[in-house]
Formats: sequence, C-alpha cells, structure tokens
Amino acid sequence: MNRRNIVGGALIVLMAWSCKTGEITQDQNLKIPTDYGVEKDSVETMAAENWSMFFEDEKLKGLISTALENNQDILKTMERIQIANAQMIKGKQGMLPELNLIAGASQRKFGDYTMDGVGNYDTNFSDNLTEDQKIPSPYKNFILGGEFSWELDIWGKFNNRKKASVARWLASQQAANMAKTQLIANVAKFYYNMVGLDEEILILKKNISYQEIAFNLSKDLKESGKETQLAVDQFEAQLLNSKSLLIQKERELRSVEISLMGLLGSYEDGLNRTTLSQVDFVPEIIQIGVPADLLQRRPDIRQAEMALEASKADVKVAKAAFFPSLRLFGTAGFNAFEFSKLFLSPASTFYEAGAGLVAPIFNRSQIKATYNQAKSSQKIAFLDYEQTVLNAYLEVLDMVNVYSTLDEQLDLKTDEVLVQRRSISNANTMFSVGYANYLDVINSQNRALEAELDYVALKTQKLQSIVDLYRALGGSMSQPEQQDETS
Repeated sequence: MNRRNIVGGALIVLMAWSCKTGEITQDQNLKIPTDYGVEKDSVETMAAENWSMFFEDEKLKGLISTALENNQDILKTMERIQIANAQMIKGKQGMLPELNLIAGASQRKFGDYTMDGVGNYDTNFSDNLTEDQKIPSPYKNFILGGEFSWELDIWGKFNNRKKASVARWLASQQAANMAKTQLIANVAKFYYNMVGLDEEILILKKNISYQEIAFNLSKDLKESGKETQLAVDQFEAQLLNSKSLLIQKERELRSVEISLMGLLGSYEDGLNRTTLSQVDFVPEIIQIGVPADLLQRRPDIRQAEMALEASKADVKVAKAAFFPSLRLFGTAGFNAFEFSKLFLSPASTFYEAGAGLVAPIFNRSQIKATYNQAKSSQKIAFLDYEQTVLNAYLEVLDMVNVYSTLDEQLDLKTDEVLVQRRSISNANTMFSVGYANYLDVINSQNRALEAELDYVALKTQKLQSIVDLYRALGGSMSQPEQQDETS
C-alpha cells in the first residue's frame, strides 16, 4: 500500500469518527405560563408605548432625554457596541480569501565556503546562461506581486463564526437597550421622589404654621391662668420636632437632586419639576398583556436569547475542528536580481498555485476538550436564558402585587387624611373653649401630619411602582427603534 492510500484511508477513518461526536440540541421553546393569573391580565400591554409617549410630564421627558445623551454608563455601553460591531465585521471577513501585496528588495553576500556561494560561482560558468543571467555577488533580489490564501468553508466553520459574532452584536444592542431602559426608570423614580419630597416639605411647613398658632395660643392661655407651663412645653417640643423633620426632608431632597444630577451626567443644578398635585400619571386601567410579550420586549431576555444563539454557533465551530480543512493558495508577480529586468523582461514573471489538505490526527484530545467546553457553555447559556425568563415573569407578578396593594392602601389613606384634618379643627375649637386639653390638640396634629406624610409617601411609591411595572414588562425603548438598531 503506497503512502497516498494510507493518508486517504486515515482521513476517511477520521471523518467517520468525527461524525459520531454528535451535536447537542437544546429545546429553546420554554413552557411559560399563558397568563399572570391576576385580574389585570389583558391582551394589550402598556409596554408597547415608547417612553416618550408613556410619560406625560414634559419636564420629566426633558430630564430623560438629557440622561440618554449624557449618562456616562450609556456612552460606555455604546462604545461596547462598537467593539461588538468590529468583532462582527471580523467574523464576516473570515469567510473571504486573504489577499496580500508583496513588494520587497534585498541584498545578500554568500560566503565563498558555503553551498550557496560555491553553487552560484559554479553556475556562472555554465554555457546555458546568457551574460545577463549570471548571478551577481552580492546577490540582489527584487520582488513585486501578490499572494492569496483561502480556506474553503466546507463544514460551515466560518459561517458559524459569523453567526456567533452577529448574535453577540445583537446581544450588545439589547444590552444597550437594557441599560437605557434601566436609566429611564431610575430617572423617573428619582423625579417622583423629588416631587414627593417637595410635597412633604410643603406639608411640614403648613403644619409648622398650625403648630405655631397652637403654641402661641397655649402661651396666651397660660398667662390668663387657663393652662399650665406643661402644655406650653409640649406645644413647643412638638414645634421643634417638626422643624427638625423639615430639615431632614430638605436634606433628603438635596441628596436625591444630587443623585439625579449624576444620572443626567450634568453639573447643572436646580432641576425643574412639577408638583405632586399636578402629576397626572395614574392610568385607570393597567394593561400588562401576557407573559409571551416578555420574550419580545424585555431587553435582558433578548440579550440572553442572542447569547444562546451565539453559543450554539460556537458548538458547531468546535465540531468543525474535527474535520479536515482544504486550503487554496497561490502567488504571482515579478522577481529578478536586477531592478531593470523586473518589469521589462517577461522572463521575470513567476506564479505558484496549489491546494492543501490539513486534518487533525494526534491532537484529538485537545479538539474534544474544546468541543466539550463549547457544549457546556451552551448549556450555561440556555440556563441563563431560562433563568432570565423566569425572573422576568416573577418580577412582573411582584410589581402587579405592589401596585395593586398600594392602590388599595392609598384609597384608605386618603380617607384617613380627611378624618385627621377634621380632627385638628375640632380639637382646636374644643381646646379654645376648654372642652379639650392640650394633649388632644397635640395628638390630633401629630396624627394628621403622619397621615399626610404617609399619603405622600404612598402616592410617590405608587408612581414609582407604575414605572417599575412598565420597565418589568419590557417598556421604554420603542420597537421600531430596536429594529433599526438590530437590522
């Protein structure tokens, strides 16, 4: 058996063994619930609206636009997209032949006691050489031409590399959408926090004025002998406590403003906002759609899906390494030891063309290890995808629960505020005519203040919960905008 038959037989055996490795398959169609199991299920979803249409407050929309333009995290994410785009282009170019230009000049002196030196000296005495074909010493070499190399994509290795790079580029797009969605939600939540704190400060200032009236009244009653110093001290202590709470709320407001400035990526101070009473952002009906919408709208799910697709392509690339590769190569151009003959003489032209077959034989264990690594990475990517979908579904359930309970709690708190305000008026009237003591007035004022502050806190939480629910459903970035980015 000659050597050609031995090599051919080895390749056939190698290809047969490679086909036995098998390709792993994963069921990507997750069995997710058809609904959220709550009364708020609907066919439509509010997440279908772009953030610029979803939020109605023009001042808030202005802040969001500024954040999207200036936020450093978003800008860094966009640069990562450029990196992924370069890698995608690189992956696509891998399918094309490699073509290089060759141009060079060199001079070399061979030793007299070397094979090249003796050979060149002896060759120059040949009768077959013309005078201009004699080899000069030192030897000069001029070359101009081109070379190409092309590995044929027989097993789809380069095609799958391209698919993996495209999938990772799409994943980077979704990562950017996720970062933008999170930024929009954070800006909105900080904004409503500021609006709520503004309202709490107004409530405190108003109650402090009421408490000052009660404090002055207690001093007048003491002077007239109708009240004691204890009552005066209690009214004064209540007033001091409220003023201290006012300073605390002003400090919290300043901290929120500074945090929002960080999200905006701006040094500009004095952020404009509306008042809590002017906020018209509580829809009568919350439409959450169906869980299947999450697979299309949630950027983190789309990102995990693209990562899974990339891992599938990586497995196919690793599998292709078991098979032999066929490479075409060639070189052509002009080559001479005198520059004057490089282009003028047809005899200076040269070319080479050929093909080569490379098959792995002794590195089987390394290829198999890479293949097993790719399979495990694919399984991890699938589990990440599965976990992301589960977490998204549970997050929506939690946000619906938060919003629903806050809605009920806010209705009760509204009635409580009305009752407490009425109790203040009654307590003050009864105290002025001696039918109630100072403790009744203080308790009614404290409970009314707590009820009003709780009301504002609950309304702020409700506004923020709508933002969280909108984000959890996959809202913020419009679908047309996503399609433009991923096309």
